[in-house]
Amino acid sequence: MEQVIENALKLKNWAVVGATPRKEKYGYLVFKRLMERGYNVFAVNPFYNEIEGHKVYKSLEEVSDNIECVSMIVSPDKGEKYVKEAAALGVKYIWFQPGAESIKLIDMCKELSLIPIYNACILVALNSLKK
Repeated sequence: MEQVIENALKLKNWAVVGATPRKEKYGYLVFKRLMERGYNVFAVNPFYNEIEGHKVYKSLEEVSDNIECVSMIVSPDKGEKYVKEAAALGVKYIWFQPGAESIKLIDMCKELSLIPIYNACILVALNSLKK
């Protein structure tokens, strides 16, 4: 899994599903940290229109740019829709924040030729990168 994580972190176009303006939530922290680290980040959440001046998309399909990796920060019961959208868009990786994954979603990723990352926190992985 370490090599898979390393490969995913080399990609620059990310979507954060579950991005939120609520600063205490992981959806905010991941969105913000990816931006701070120089990634091209798209916030996805049907409940918000913007986060600190950045457009929030209702779905992955609304993003016109190429998405290479999706950070999934929603409960597993909401994740299936986004996994299917990611596969249709040709996304390579889905990174499930702890608690966002399920066996069903991981299996679905594999069936749809997506590479799932799980049991790993993206914030920890980003902190271990050289600045």
